[in-house]
Amino acid sequence: MITIADDFRTLASRYRLGTPPSGPEERLVGRNANYRIDTDSGRWFVKKFRFSDAADSLARCLAYDEVLAAHPDAGLPRSPRCVVADSDLGVLVQEYVDGAESGTTLMVEERFTPAVAATLGRTVAQLHSLDLRDLPAREDRPTPAPAVGLLGGIPLRHVRHLTGGELAAYGLIQSDAVLCDALRALAADSAAAATTPIHGDLRADQVLVRADDVWVVDWEEFGAGDPARDTGSFLGEWLYRAVLDIPTARGGGDVMARGGSAGAVLRRGHEKARALAPIPRAFWQAYRTARDVDDDFVRRTGAFAGWHLLDRLLAGAATNAVLPAIHRAAAGVGRSGVLNPAGVHALLGTDVHALLGTDVHAHLGTEQPS
Repeated sequence: MITIADDFRTLASRYRLGTPPSGPEERLVGRNANYRIDTDSGRWFVKKFRFSDAADSLARCLAYDEVLAAHPDAGLPRSPRCVVADSDLGVLVQEYVDGAESGTTLMVEERFTPAVAATLGRTVAQLHSLDLRDLPAREDRPTPAPAVGLLGGIPLRHVRHLTGGELAAYGLIQSDAVLCDALRALAADSAAAATTPIHGDLRADQVLVRADDVWVVDWEEFGAGDPARDTGSFLGEWLYRAVLDIPTARGGGDVMARGGSAGAVLRRGHEKARALAPIPRAFWQAYRTARDVDDDFVRRTGAFAGWHLLDRLLAGAATNAVLPAIHRAAAGVGRSGVLNPAGVHALLGTDVHALLGTDVHAHLGTEQPS
């Protein structure tokens, strides 16, 4: 079996990557096979793409690398420089950022700061404001999961590849006609919106932080798309974190005892979201300061935040034989967000103007604050 070390030696013989290591490479977390490899000329981040769209993913990563190089003063999100992208091997080599931590680590350890979020909001707004021609459209993946085409059913040839958790998650979504109609409507609205350059998968684990420096990585979804995809995904990350935090002591309070009432769970969810709200609020305020948006963009952002929880539901279900209760709770919050985008903004305190005349707390299943 060919290993990443074999692929790296092949690339090192063609490019100036230094003498390949003799010892084992360091495996990093990620959907693809990610590694850190040290040589006598540098330290490299190496990604081996596992899926059939490797060539397309590599091309998108290189496209953003070229945009960044062509617009050094545009205030765009920083990203480690691409050194090698080999579509035959399906391998990407980038400069390794020493001392940087994943945004997910900072989130879980409660060290993700509003200042980091504001940097992201400002730089993502600059990306969305950039006038670029000939960017590839995201026609193959215009929305998060679940794809709209799967809302009516899953082809039999795909069913045998799904886990029990995924089957349960799809069943939960597909049986909800109101939600499915809302997802289709949002997808249609998004397709009709003006496109800009977008990251396409903006989550906490796509962020690297070292002191005051912030990088955004994993640009394999880069292209022309609805900018509300990016803003909604980031806000949705913190909604999802709030749901996951319900049974924990994170953000204050004690670990929640089993068997709590539905009302107690809802109150707890509101408390967790309120504790996390300064981070998405800082992102949103910085974004709005750097870029003018209309009310429809605000609405789509809130709705995509809800859709993000459904995306995370399916991502978590891929490794579970059954669907855990906390994931079902996340699906419920996601559903509420899709149906009532203003409620997302109310819960996170991100846009007062979206709230007028809306009983947002009731619609999101949260209690009115006392």
